[in-house]
Amino acid sequence: MGFLLKSLLVTAFLVSVSFGELAEDLRSIGVPALYVELQDTMIVISISGSLAQGDSLLKHYGGIFYSVTDSIIEGWGICGISVKIEEATLVFQRSDMVLMFEQLSEIDDDAVIADWVLNHTRVFRDSD
Repeated sequence: MGFLLKSLLVTAFLVSVSFGELAEDLRSIGVPALYVELQDTMIVISISGSLAQGDSLLKHYGGIFYSVTDSIIEGWGICGISVKIEEATLVFQRSDMVLMFEQLSEIDDDAVIADWVLNHTRVFRDSD
């Protein structure tokens, strides 16, 4: 097996292990994560749930957001977040993640940060 192929397989294995760990971490804090994957520069997390869950969905989204930003702070490349639910996808784009780190790094008020994140999250309804 060539060196490049071995390197790619090892990298793929390590990435799948870390995403598996992220899914387990999310489940341990009560987020019903089904799977986690990387698509381009976007972390895609599928959870059971729907827009009708209201506050529960926001709580799950917050848990995902803070878990992913903790991982980014620990060394992951900055990327966006996509949360798939039954009939929609919530997207926090890479550009907004960069802005958040630049503009909100000195704000300690979690409510202000949460409001900013929600105002920059886009909701795309899946068509039937």
